[in-house]
Amino acid sequence: MKFFAYVDPGLGALIWQSAVAGVVGFLFYLKKSRRWIVNTFRKMLGRGPKPSVSAAKVAAAEKAEAESHAR
Repeated sequence: MKFFAYVDPGLGALIWQSAVAGVVGFLFYLKKSRRWIVNTFRKMLGRGPKPSVSAAKVAAAEKAEAESHAR
């Protein structure tokens, strides 16, 4: 018994695209999960989450503004 199968050339591209999207999506998932785990342990140890870069810039700007008003 012979089987004749046809595989569309676009199928390879679809499989490749799905594999790349799956890997990239998994990496984003790991990054978010890692951040959640680290923040959870920081809270348990009483350290709190690290401030983001923008929050640190805002805090520095507020401190500089308060010092300029104090003079």
